[in-house]
Amino acid sequence: MSALELAGRTDTGCVRERNEDSLAVEFDIGLLVVADGMGGHNSGEVASRTAVDTIVGNARKMLGGSQIVVPEGGEPGRSVRARQLEYLLKLANTVIFEKARAFPKDHGMGTTVVAVLADEKSLTVAHVGDSRLYLRRGGTLQQLTEDHSLVMEQVRHGLITREQAEASNLQNILTRALGTDEQVQIDVSEHPLLAGDTFLICSDGLTKMVSEADISDILAAASSADDAVERLIASAREAGGADNITAVVARLSGPHEGIRGFFSRLFGG
Repeated sequence: MSALELAGRTDTGCVRERNEDSLAVEFDIGLLVVADGMGGHNSGEVASRTAVDTIVGNARKMLGGSQIVVPEGGEPGRSVRARQLEYLLKLANTVIFEKARAFPKDHGMGTTVVAVLADEKSLTVAHVGDSRLYLRRGGTLQQLTEDHSLVMEQVRHGLITREQAEASNLQNILTRALGTDEQVQIDVSEHPLLAGDTFLICSDGLTKMVSEADISDILAAASSADDAVERLIASAREAGGADNITAVVARLSGPHEGIRGFFSRLFGG
């Protein structure tokens, strides 16, 4: 029989006083979300929590009923799931932007976000910012999202190497975030899932502390998804835990029977 193990956790880290990361694992509709907020005072926490709550609340209206709701507009040629995720992130962008405009203390707040919808054959991902989605398959770890940051723009234009980007003190400058502008461009992509795949959604509090090689080794060595999450967060903390750390890990094995079915069976949904 098939099995999907899934676990998620967020940790304040060793330096920050508050946790501005937020996550959601909505197993019955196959929705996973990680957001990493930014802004003064507690505005980062407000932005990330608003993003997650808006995405989850409206996803349940679109996906949880007897009818599939297909949003109008969106990029032509995209699948229903891709259009749904794009709509949900744009809606969250509007809610955060309007909150920031209504409350001066939250002016300029924003958040990264990675949102995934998964079924028995594939996953659809929409993201903004530098939180990441990785897929580990056949011993190889691949980043499926593209960072919207100044240093990665420089890497893409051949101005600096990836190693230089990882050492740069400009890593925290984002070129795109949810809620900072009235309109936002959402990156959406779709990927097949195969038996034996592991995927990881994480904030940069993990990737800035733990190398991709070590992340891959931890995912391979872990006895379960929960063990993988615990090891990843522990490794980030041991490296200094300079930022909040969030990780969601899913491991797929055996013939497909449907990810939503796995969620329901494993979590009593």
